[in-house]
Amino acid sequence: MPDYRVYILGGRELAGAILVPAAMIVFLAVLCYNSLIFSVLLAPYIPFYIREKRKKLLEARSWRLNMQFRDFINCISSALESGYSIENAIKEGYLDMKLTFDENELIMKEARLLIGKLDNNRTVEEVFLDLGERSGLEDIKSFADIFATAKRTGGNLIQIIKSTAEIIHTRVELKRELRTVIASKKYEADIMKLIPFGLLVYLRLFSPDMVAALYGNLFGIAFMTVILLVYLFLCKISDHVVKIEL
Repeated sequence: MPDYRVYILGGRELAGAILVPAAMIVFLAVLCYNSLIFSVLLAPYIPFYIREKRKKLLEARSWRLNMQFRDFINCISSALESGYSIENAIKEGYLDMKLTFDENELIMKEARLLIGKLDNNRTVEEVFLDLGERSGLEDIKSFADIFATAKRTGGNLIQIIKSTAEIIHTRVELKRELRTVIASKKYEADIMKLIPFGLLVYLRLFSPDMVAALYGNLFGIAFMTVILLVYLFLCKISDHVVKIEL
């Protein structure tokens, strides 16, 4: 069963996560030090880039699962209101989701797993608790805990699932609105990250005398190294500011 708290890069993803920073390192070595030799010193950036790439892909997958789970719970809630039992409501919710989602989507795979476990005499609360644990998402964990408590105490499952589905829907929509608002700011931040290198390229091409003192000596090497470290630190702060926790 997949653990959504961990992301394993595929072959193409790993190749891209290596080739992209490698090209960047060669570019920076020539631009900042005027020597390919310094690309060796910048090579430790590759594992850092791979780690950050993995984090971004993990966050994107978690967000997609969160959105799809909201739709799945809404389908289950509608089926319960139509008179289905919870087990049959899950199956009916899966059939409804087939009208919207491809069979290979995360939620469709999980729905088939849920149904398979139920057919093997696992309880509904067990399968939801398992999904909540594997997903690492607060919305799914909360739903699983509330559902398990309701089953133990004999609560009104239809009303509880409906209310929980509405809460999850509100939370997801709020996060989506925040992501939309912040998307433009992230775009602006990405452009700002390119400006220092654009200026340096311009100076090297059209005013080489202004930056000539920064190349071929220890002072220039030390200066460029400090600037690159500060630049990476500021980029990290920028990414953290616009990050939205799921």
